[in-house]
Amino acid sequence: MAFDSDLAAQVRRLLVKRLPDGVALSDITEKKMFGGLAFMVRGKLCVGISGRDCEVMLRIGKAQHDAALAHEGVRTTVMKGREYRGYIDLDETAFPMLEDLLALALRHNQELSAAPPRRRAAASKSHKVLALHRQP
Repeated sequence: MAFDSDLAAQVRRLLVKRLPDGVALSDITEKKMFGGLAFMVRGKLCVGISGRDCEVMLRIGKAQHDAALAHEGVRTTVMKGREYRGYIDLDETAFPMLEDLLALALRHNQELSAAPPRRRAAASKSHKVLALHRQP
């Protein structure tokens, strides 16, 4: 599916305009993802644009999720039948709020970037198993 290139340009402008202190332009990358275009900030998904029902997906975090749903044109992101709390989809009626909601996504991204990396459970288990096999 193709994404709207004008909308992508608008998101680029808003990202640059609302870029938090300490985040460089080089920290923003674009990747083709979800049948559209994803904007990664410091390696973490922040905004996605697609050609499906919703036009924009934002990663705003679980703490801001319910408050964001109060706005017209905002709904919880659903992928493969599963709801993703902390991710919202915007349709065209929510575009007047795009800049403010994008600012929420950037704030959440800062929180994610500041947190130490999480260890995957599977990786932890494999290290334990290897450690058990190494003992005499």
